[in-house]
Amino acid sequence: MFFTSLEFAVFLGVVLALNWRLSASPRLYPPFLLLANLIFYGLSAPRFVPLLFVVALANWSTVFVLARERRPGWRKVCLGLDVVFCLAVLFFFKYYEFSLNLLERLGLSAEFLTLLELPEIVYPLGLSFFTFQGLALAIDHYRHPEWPTPDFLTALNFISFFPTVLSGPIQRPDHLIPQMRSARFDPDNFNLAVVLIISGLFKKVALSSYVSEHIVRQVFQVPEVFSAPGIWAGIYGYSAQIYLDFSGYSDLALGIGLLLGYNVGVNFDSPYMATNLRDFWRRWHISLSSWLRDYLYIPLGGGRRGCKPLNLFLTQLLGGLWHGAHLRYLLWGALHGLGLIVSHYRHDKRRKAANQTAGGLTLRAWQKRPPRFRSWRALGGFLVTFNFVSFGWILFRAEDSARAWEIVKAAADFSRPGAGAPLQVWLIIGLTLLMQAAGVNLREAFLKIQGRFSGPALSLWCAFWVVLILKLGPTGVLPFIYFQY
Repeated sequence: MFFTSLEFAVFLGVVLALNWRLSASPRLYPPFLLLANLIFYGLSAPRFVPLLFVVALANWSTVFVLARERRPGWRKVCLGLDVVFCLAVLFFFKYYEFSLNLLERLGLSAEFLTLLELPEIVYPLGLSFFTFQGLALAIDHYRHPEWPTPDFLTALNFISFFPTVLSGPIQRPDHLIPQMRSARFDPDNFNLAVVLIISGLFKKVALSSYVSEHIVRQVFQVPEVFSAPGIWAGIYGYSAQIYLDFSGYSDLALGIGLLLGYNVGVNFDSPYMATNLRDFWRRWHISLSSWLRDYLYIPLGGGRRGCKPLNLFLTQLLGGLWHGAHLRYLLWGALHGLGLIVSHYRHDKRRKAANQTAGGLTLRAWQKRPPRFRSWRALGGFLVTFNFVSFGWILFRAEDSARAWEIVKAAADFSRPGAGAPLQVWLIIGLTLLMQAAGVNLREAFLKIQGRFSGPALSLWCAFWVVLILKLGPTGVLPFIYFQY
C-alpha cells in the first residue's frame, strides 16, 4: 500500500477521521496511532513487521538501560552494542549477496559457500530509514541523559510512524516525540497540506513517470541507439526524475503529517539551485545529509579535529555505500566526497580572503564586487554544480559502472547518429528547474487561489487536480525510487 494507491486514500480517510477524534485522549491515541502504523506497514511489507518490532525493541532497550546506567564506560558499551546490532541488520539485508560474490571471487571453496547460502533475501521496505531513526533515538538519549525515557509504545510509534517509515524524512526524537504527546490538527495547515499532497502527486505521477518511461529507461538500457543530445536528455531526465520522485514523496509525507497534526520537516530545498556542492548537500535529502553530518561526520572530527578532507570523503563514501552494495554507489560517494573537498576548500579560502583586516576594520571583498559580477559567478556555480550532480546520477542509475562509462562516452560523441528525445521531456526538465527557482512563489499563488474555496467548492477543486494528474500519468505508477534503499 503506497501513497499513490486507491487503497491508501481509503486508509488515510479512515485514519484522519479517527485521528481528529482521538488525538485529545492520552490513553486512546497512542494505541490507535500504533495500530494505524502497523496496518500501513503490514499491508506494504507484511513479512517484515517482526523486524520492525525487533529494531524498535533493540533501540528502546538501549535507551532504557542508558537512563539507569551512570558509568561512562558501560554507557559506551551499551550504545556500541546497539549500533553494531543495527548496522549488522542493515549489512545482512543490503550486502549478503555482495559478500557471497566477494568470497567466491577470493577463491573460497564451493562447499564452504554452500553452507553460507540462504533462500533468496528480500530487502525490507524502509529498513534504512527506520533503522537510522531508531539509532537516532538511542544516540540522542546517550548524548542527553537528562531527557525523559519514552515508553516502548512511544518509541515504537516514533520508529514506525507511517507517513515517514518507508522513505523518510528521517525523524529526530526531540522533534517528533513531543508532537506525539500533543498531536493536534491545526485547521490553518489544511490548505498547505492539500497543496503539498497535490504537488507530490503531480511530481510523481505526472512528471517523474513521464520522463522515466519516455527517455530515462531507454537511454540507460540501450544507449547505443541514441545520439548525444538524446543521451544528454536521458542524463538530465534522470536528474529531474529522481528529484521529482523523491521530493514528491517528501511533499506527500509532509502534507499527510500536517493533516494528522505533525510537522515532519522539509526534506528538499530547491537543491538544483545550489551554486556549489556544499550548498547542494544542505538542500538535498536534508534529513539524511544532516543525519550523516551529526552522527558520522562530526564524530569523525568534522572540520575541527583530525583531517577535514578525509572526514568529508569518508562520510560521502559511507553515504554512497548506504545506498547499496555496488561499486557504482561507492564511486558515486567517492565522486561527491572529492567534490565536497574542493567545495569546502574554495569556501574556506574565500572566507579567509573576505575577512582581511586593514587598519582594524574588517573588509568583505565579496560585497565590494559589482552585482553583475556576482550574478555571473552565481550562474557559473549553478551550471557547474548541476552538471556535476547530473553526471554523478549516471552512476546512481546505470546497472553497473561499465554501463555508466558507456553513457559518459556516448554523451561526449556528438558525431554519432541516433534517436533524440521528445520535446515534452525537455519541457519537463525545464519545468523541474523552474519549480525550484520559483517554488515558494508558485506555492503561495496556489494557496491564495485555493484559499478562496471552501466546503464543496474546495472538494471539487481537489478532485479536479487529482483527476487531471491521474489522466496525465501512466496507467500503472512505478514505485518510488527510494523504496529500494
